[in-house]
Amino acid sequence: MVQLQQVGRSDGVDAITEVLAADGAVIVRDFLSTDTLRRFRDDIHTFAADHRAGSLAESPVVQRFWGANTKRFTRLAHRSPAFVDILTDPLYLDVTDRVLLPNASDYWMNTGQMMIVGPGEKAQWIHRDAENWPTMCAVDGYEVTLSCMFAISDFTSELGATRVVPGSHLWDDYRRRPEPDEICQAVMPAGSGMIYTGRVLHGAGANETTDQWRHGLHLSYVLGWLTPEEAGPLGTSWPEVARLPAVAQRLLGWRCSAVNSTYAARLWTVDYEDVPVALGLDG
Repeated sequence: MVQLQQVGRSDGVDAITEVLAADGAVIVRDFLSTDTLRRFRDDIHTFAADHRAGSLAESPVVQRFWGANTKRFTRLAHRSPAFVDILTDPLYLDVTDRVLLPNASDYWMNTGQMMIVGPGEKAQWIHRDAENWPTMCAVDGYEVTLSCMFAISDFTSELGATRVVPGSHLWDDYRRRPEPDEICQAVMPAGSGMIYTGRVLHGAGANETTDQWRHGLHLSYVLGWLTPEEAGPLGTSWPEVARLPAVAQRLLGWRCSAVNSTYAARLWTVDYEDVPVALGLDG
């Protein structure tokens, strides 16, 4: 039976990217420190408990993809100081540099989203995240987004651990659906993370329990010249991010994209200046 490969955080960037190239997904053990995991859990505990399940969207497709008994919410930099530590994790950024920077001078946060799968929730349909940008999700294309599903609670088969189709990013036909024996689950303890590319097939598993919730944090980055899922600056105010490192400000959309070595063009500007400069927020 197909299985996801696992590496330890201490194995480093080369070990992670080697598996990503072959399988499109890899479990990193002990990705989050015990302290970071504890602080993040504490930060989001009350909000997660009180948040509604299901989507308010009228679209039945959105409702189905969301999950009737799944809680989703973003604005995590606003809600959790510990999230900023995860957002700027050096190992995760080093891996993202390797995967995304060959095709862009910069990248930013696509979304930081809690995905809390409730009891009795059905399995999500198998999909590719790069389908958010349809023309970029192609057999002969390249990676435009990189994600990590962090296990904030234990991910077990019964609780709906993410289903993955290793190697599907390399298929020569993106229209075909996977056979049952090509699908495995990202079973992993809390604190682990599954890094996966935008072109590998995956989807949340079914929660077969009657009284337990699966807490996952999805954190993804996207090429700086593409529109992300989450409107980062609308979810965090400048007073909240002003004290953060410039890299965190940029990832959250409060700075423009970096200037590359060939062109002077920048994206996401105000009066063609960097956001805080034009708005008089710096200094």
